[in-house]
Amino acid sequence: MSKTISTRIDDKDAEKLEKIAKKENIDRSALVRKFILQKLKEYEIKQMTDLYKKGIVSLQEAASQANVSLYEIMEYVQRENIHPPDQSKEEIISEIEQSKKLFK
Repeated sequence: MSKTISTRIDDKDAEKLEKIAKKENIDRSALVRKFILQKLKEYEIKQMTDLYKKGIVSLQEAASQANVSLYEIMEYVQRENIHPPDQSKEEIISEIEQSKKLFK
């Protein structure tokens, strides 16, 4: 099921949308929908990688929750230079053991 959402924008921005839509060979509504969906995806990835950075979720969990592939979120983490918090040796060993269970 879909829902209609309306919004107001400046005339200049509407003209920009028209130009881009013409260039992309799609109607303005489709273009706005495409932009909104792209930003929603980016927002979800950012939210989940923030949790990864804090050590709350693993990279795999972040990808799963953001509904993207592990490779896609890995590219984002690399591009944004995001690192998880430092872990103790015991925590690393525990994560390795948990990962082994997932791949059996």
